[in-house]
Amino acid sequence: MSNNNHSNVVTVDKAWELTQSIYMDRRTTAQFMGVSEKFLATHLADGPKRLRVGSKILYRLSDVERWMQHQEVTR
Repeated sequence: MSNNNHSNVVTVDKAWELTQSIYMDRRTTAQFMGVSEKFLATHLADGPKRLRVGSKILYRLSDVERWMQHQEVTR
């Protein structure tokens, strides 16, 4: 019986399929939102949820999209 380690590799697409989420660093999040990294760094209390993994700050795509929807202007 051979041990196929490749079956344990999870791609971003597979992770998305399993969890419906993807994590982005501050630079990618800022680009996605069309704001500066400084905006995210200074809007810690009223910006999108973030996670700290070691020294890295990450944002879940679904949290960023939810936060952006709440910022929608109706007029």
